[in-house]
Amino acid sequence: MTIRRRDISLTQLAYFVESAERGSMTAAAEELFIAQSAISTAISHLEQQLGVRLLIRQRAKGLQLTAAGEDFLQRARQILAELDDAVASVHSESLSGRVSVGCFRTLAPFFLPTLVRDLGERAPGLHVDVTELTAHEVAPALAAHRIEVALTYDLGLHATVRLETLAQVPLYAAVAQDHPLAGREAVSLAELATEPLVLLDLPLSRDYFLRTFTDHGLQPTVRYRFESYEAVRAMVAMGHGFTLLNQQPKIESTYSGGSLYHIPIIEQTRSLDIVLAWNDDGALPTRRARAFAEACRAVIAGSTASEEPSSPTSPV
Repeated sequence: MTIRRRDISLTQLAYFVESAERGSMTAAAEELFIAQSAISTAISHLEQQLGVRLLIRQRAKGLQLTAAGEDFLQRARQILAELDDAVASVHSESLSGRVSVGCFRTLAPFFLPTLVRDLGERAPGLHVDVTELTAHEVAPALAAHRIEVALTYDLGLHATVRLETLAQVPLYAAVAQDHPLAGREAVSLAELATEPLVLLDLPLSRDYFLRTFTDHGLQPTVRYRFESYEAVRAMVAMGHGFTLLNQQPKIESTYSGGSLYHIPIIEQTRSLDIVLAWNDDGALPTRRARAFAEACRAVIAGSTASEEPSSPTSPV
């Protein structure tokens, strides 16, 4: 069967992408303010024109993509993004539409509020759709075109990802303000290895923290594991152990009401790079993605410049 390009409409592509991403034609209809039947009909016609099933309709589980649907979704996303960019380029004085970005989960509260505010001031018509990701989710999200660019740590990223380093953040130990180590100017990994560790237990992040010890022939004593950055801080502030972290909040208190002290580590340890990650497939970034990246550069450069060295005994 020969399919002419004009037989497939942009509306069909938009309805398919929205439905696939939301896993529901009903949810897509609510988002697009149209009847669910219109979306169902458009996608059915699209499948007929392509001669393949893109979505499996399951009453209990919603929509599931077929293998062909997965591939077509990636391409449809790219087509719609490039069309939006082409339209926006005609109106060079304005920047509008939607940009899908990823952000590493623990970086989000530090930078996203300022990023979204600054972008809103520069381009009121630009809407930022954010997906929180862990390190191992970044490359697949870029490859599938679920996001255009990611703000993340350089942790285990694939060779297919192009990186731009924005800042380096050193590793430090954190303890409760009444912990015996709290007044120290620095602490050794050997001393920390005898203390209970409250581990930030995210994929690849956990390996980074644990490898800090094993690279020096030490084995830490992991007492608690949490995927929540604030849960880790709260447990440490209440005296349940120490932790290793990179980002330092500007507020003193934790959710539990306690405070932390950060202490430099005597041994040389690996800092983490905060990076912008792009899909390295040769495609040019859209103007919207470039605007987000420029905002990231400015915000993180400003944050780094404003940070003054603090006393090891000051609460963080």
